[in-house]
Amino acid sequence: MRRILREPLLHFVILGTILFAVHAGVTRSGSAPVQDIIVSRSRITHLASMFSRSWRREPNPDELNELVNDYVHEEVLYREAKAMGLDNDDPVIRRRLRQKLEFLAENVATQRAPTDDELNRLLQSEPERFRTDGRYSFSHVFLDPGRHRDDLADQQSTLRKALKEPDEGLDPSQFGDRFLLGQSFADVPANELSRLFGEDFPEQLAQIPLGSWEGPIQSSYGLHFIRLTGRDQARLPSLNEAREKLLREWNERERIKANAEAFARLRGRYRIVIEQASEPSRRQ
Repeated sequence: MRRILREPLLHFVILGTILFAVHAGVTRSGSAPVQDIIVSRSRITHLASMFSRSWRREPNPDELNELVNDYVHEEVLYREAKAMGLDNDDPVIRRRLRQKLEFLAENVATQRAPTDDELNRLLQSEPERFRTDGRYSFSHVFLDPGRHRDDLADQQSTLRKALKEPDEGLDPSQFGDRFLLGQSFADVPANELSRLFGEDFPEQLAQIPLGSWEGPIQSSYGLHFIRLTGRDQARLPSLNEAREKLLREWNERERIKANAEAFARLRGRYRIVIEQASEPSRRQ
């Protein structure tokens, strides 16, 4: 027996067995603890609700089971990814988290509806922002200077005389040159006319009388004889007329204000240290 105990091979086997037992014990004790993933009734209701929004019907039992399994699959991978630090320094994740926090601040800001007094103060403080655009209705006869290089003055004189004749059945399409945008315009906002005819066109319309043929006035296309049939000058609207636009503006300002205040509070929790970038070495 003593001779067997002195055998080197036996010593090696015993030592190996001890090392294996120690390693197994360490591995078991160092393994991650089992975590609970609880799929609550409210979570299942939420999954079913999201399904109904997409498919316009309730999920059947198999589909609901698949939704729950997919949620568990996602939750396991999400937790493991966070444990591995995969969310660190990811610009997409950082941007999304920032947006969610800003969204929470915005929700708080928009929970309170403004009073009529607040909206009216906003309206009166910036009248030009909420002033209604002038609107115009008119018929016109167009002269293209490019087609009348040699007789433009004669053409103007002829049209002026013809259009001044008292003729209730006068058809302006029988005069002048063809205009691709049409012969008549009804209730067109001034900013749209500026876009179509040039920036100064609405200002010229504002100066001519209603009902008679006037002009010509200049546009980016050429010359126009105008018969103005309707004009609604720009004005400051009433509170009720401007309410929808005022609400949008008020909510936007409250959103910006809430974000700024929330960030100021959060920033106060941190001491900001900005290291200066090293200057690039200069070549000698």
